[in-house]
Amino acid sequence: MNLATWWQQRGGIVYWRCEVPAKYLPGQVNHLEYSDLRIENGKPVFPRQEGAAIWQTPGNITRSLLMAEQQLQGVRVLAEIDDNYLIPAPQLPDVQSEWVVKHHKDGTDDHSIECHRKIVKWVDGIIVSTPRLAEIYAPLNANVYVCPNSIDTQDWPDVEKPDDGIFRIGFAGSKSHYHDYALVDRALSWAADLPDVEILIYGIREKGPAKKRWIEWNHDLPAYRESLGQLDVGVCPLRQSYWTDCKSDVKALEYAMAGALPIITKTEAYRPWWDKPCLVAETEKDFRRHIKWCVNNRDEVKKLAAEALAYVLSERRIEHSIHYWEEAVNG
Repeated sequence: MNLATWWQQRGGIVYWRCEVPAKYLPGQVNHLEYSDLRIENGKPVFPRQEGAAIWQTPGNITRSLLMAEQQLQGVRVLAEIDDNYLIPAPQLPDVQSEWVVKHHKDGTDDHSIECHRKIVKWVDGIIVSTPRLAEIYAPLNANVYVCPNSIDTQDWPDVEKPDDGIFRIGFAGSKSHYHDYALVDRALSWAADLPDVEILIYGIREKGPAKKRWIEWNHDLPAYRESLGQLDVGVCPLRQSYWTDCKSDVKALEYAMAGALPIITKTEAYRPWWDKPCLVAETEKDFRRHIKWCVNNRDEVKKLAAEALAYVLSERRIEHSIHYWEEAVNG
């Protein structure tokens, strides 16, 4: 029997915030369809709803009405939050935000910060990915549950590094990391000039000389994980801000599971890694210093990468955190 039904939105975060916990709770993950609400004998019926209802990043009128109706019918309704949706996201070049600040009253059903704020006040609880997010949402709802992003080891292949003498350093990030990339640009450009070093850039397109190998963002998660396996080092640049403080350490988890040593930024998002096996940077110069050290100390890099993997396997697996989801679902 499913203990919860996740009603997902779009994006790769569905895997971390819906699919992984649903597999172990157990639960189911549904994409909202027109057929998910019908009227029988004058009463709304939700044919695919089982257990508690977990709505991922709700912020529009349609979802708020469906959630309210479920709550009236005695269903425990929770909001699942992975970012700070109470403030506008940073502006990015050539990217139009899917969220607006104020609710449109012209019949359109865009997601808005205004609507999201109203929803999270009356739901039965809020599930968040980090302690910092819990602090942000706690004034709006008395029931906030921190359920950290966790690794499902069954989804990760055995790592086989290429045996070709090339040392590979990677940066994986969507367009949302446009402002963060400058923290590592000079360091990666320096390393790209070395004859036995290759720089891999996943997702974001950089400007300037094409000395680095660009890999198009892959929505095929198994293929993406396998591709990360060729890395020896993975960088996690993140500029500190009120917005980024609410992000999580997914990138470091991915690098570690791929057998790569994470170089993290000392920001709130990566707080779980501050005293763990990794390299910690606070400035652009720190990234340059760390990358130079990695290039010149490759055996030490392998040792630290193995320790980072051991940390994730011992403390960050979904088996270690599923009880947080159970608490949220059961209230």
